[in-house]
Amino acid sequence: MVRGLPTVCGIPYLCDHKLRFGEVLTSAAQPLRRAPKQARAQQRVSRILDAAEDLFVEVGFDAATTNQIAARANASIGSLYEFFPNKQALAQALADRYVAQLGAVIEERMVNEPAWTGEQLVDSIVTALDGFWRRHPAVVPLLRGALGAPALMDAGEQLRLALVGHIEAILLERRRDVDAERALLAAEMAIDLTRTLLERAQAEPVHRRPVVLRELKIAIIGYLRTAMPPPA
Repeated sequence: MVRGLPTVCGIPYLCDHKLRFGEVLTSAAQPLRRAPKQARAQQRVSRILDAAEDLFVEVGFDAATTNQIAARANASIGSLYEFFPNKQALAQALADRYVAQLGAVIEERMVNEPAWTGEQLVDSIVTALDGFWRRHPAVVPLLRGALGAPALMDAGEQLRLALVGHIEAILLERRRDVDAERALLAAEMAIDLTRTLLERAQAEPVHRRPVVLRELKIAIIGYLRTAMPPPA
């Protein structure tokens, strides 16, 4: 729990009910030309995605080339094209990977700690997302792509919608009196705020990051309390 965060039951929809996770949005896209079936091929695809992730951060999506990605992965360019037709497909596959990993991060917290208070839940999810952002900085250009970069728009939007879907599911489960449209809008605002301030946190000196994270948690709790007040 973060010292100084508001008390919990101003956001009662995060205070009660055991979450029963249903289906949330996952990718329907199939960026791979063919699915790797053998262990060696699966490892090769994983190395290619790791290399793409690194290079998208180091030189940017536009500057990264498939030749560079293949070389970084210690794979031939033919091996890369065997599975991925272009860089957009690599970005889409990275988004697929992130969707699955982030879903597991959020679900783990909800399933393992269903009785957490609202304050604890916001604290835990934001802290977990911050850790994910730091381990996987390519999340940033992908989510920026959702704001309009043509080559990354589909992959970035898929990732954004998956995050929104997870938060919407939590809000609908914990606030049964709120309609789906209200929960969706609140989830969208919370995720947009989170991704903006998490990107800001990564750019701050190490000693300043906890301050930005604390302010983010306060902002999310304050927004949700105002946007979805408890029933009269």
